[in-house]
Amino acid sequence: MTRLIMRRGPYPGKVFDLNTDIITIGSGMKNSIVILDNDVSREHCRLIRVMADYEVEDLGSMRGTFVSGQRVKTGWVLKPGSVIELGENVTLEYERAEAGAEMAKADNQVVPAKLEVTTTETHPSLVVIKGSKAGETLPLIGQMIRIGRDASNDIVLPDAEISRFHLELRWKESSYELVDLGSTNGTQLNGALVPHKTPLKLQSNDSVLIATTVQLRYTWQPDDVKREADMLKTPQILRPSTKELSQIDTSENKILNPRSKRQTSKLGTGLQPGALIDHIFITYARSDWQPIVVPMMALLQDAGFKVWVDQYLNQGGDDWMIAVEQALSECWLLMVVVSPESLDSRYVRLAYRYFFNREKPIVPLVYAGVDEMPIELKNRQVIRYNSTDRKQTFDELIAEAKRLKK
Repeated sequence: MTRLIMRRGPYPGKVFDLNTDIITIGSGMKNSIVILDNDVSREHCRLIRVMADYEVEDLGSMRGTFVSGQRVKTGWVLKPGSVIELGENVTLEYERAEAGAEMAKADNQVVPAKLEVTTTETHPSLVVIKGSKAGETLPLIGQMIRIGRDASNDIVLPDAEISRFHLELRWKESSYELVDLGSTNGTQLNGALVPHKTPLKLQSNDSVLIATTVQLRYTWQPDDVKREADMLKTPQILRPSTKELSQIDTSENKILNPRSKRQTSKLGTGLQPGALIDHIFITYARSDWQPIVVPMMALLQDAGFKVWVDQYLNQGGDDWMIAVEQALSECWLLMVVVSPESLDSRYVRLAYRYFFNREKPIVPLVYAGVDEMPIELKNRQVIRYNSTDRKQTFDELIAEAKRLKK
């Protein structure tokens, strides 16, 4: 169960349970959550479900929507502990029940006065993803931790692009705040430049880029982050296997040339924000992978499209969840392989409902007959699989993708 708690505004302490795919917030009486305040526009913002959490999007409000001090225009995925501000008068805190253990651990944390620790199990840490200390875990113990090039810092990063005293971490209310100390080459938090001397609260899994050379991840689970970083050191290309390609019938219509280039982005966790903006997301039942998705993916790539699928991630796992969150947010087009098995999959339903709610383009490919199409797919340009002329099916699919791309 996810919820918003009003911390500041007309109803302090009021809890708003979040249990539908789309939730609108504003002063108008037709909204899911009505907040009567001068700073709240009639239709201020909306939340759209994505995986276990929600994405917040401003609806052109007068006073603005902010998350962790950053103004929101397009979608921003919320995490447990995220603080949403509507103008200057209303503050809402986002909570998720599954995060209770970690949040309780943070709330009960007693921070020692010195940066001396032999274990990272009960302390937040910084994991170095990129830089001269890549792979190292830096436990964070102390009310204030200074980071920079100078040897007197608590954490010393000997890099020419980093200022002598680059930034500080200050413990406040169960987490650290990040403060850039007026550095020359700047600090980025989740891809956004941090204003000098403006405290920003860190959330678990936040990415911190110092200058352009050192990337850190803030976490209570450093071992998980290090495993993700290790995966990225040896990037794998996601492609149909030789066995899968050999089992595709190409003799009749010459659909595939096994020697032609066909690859997609390998997306695990830790991919840079924006890397999937020009990709097509294909969602399907795993049983449909080899007979239809493999040739479909290969032909789309041969036509010049970038494609992402989740085939080699463990569905429902943490890596899969992070990857799909980014794919849902950034991919410009969703292709749904429609079959009785895929329509029974809650993961497939999650994907097409998300694209539908965001008014992003969807192309359904009906691979096997179904009794009734979901309402989210009914009024789309449906392409029906022709088993006797598979090339025609894929030509129609590519033509529709090109039309939508214009």
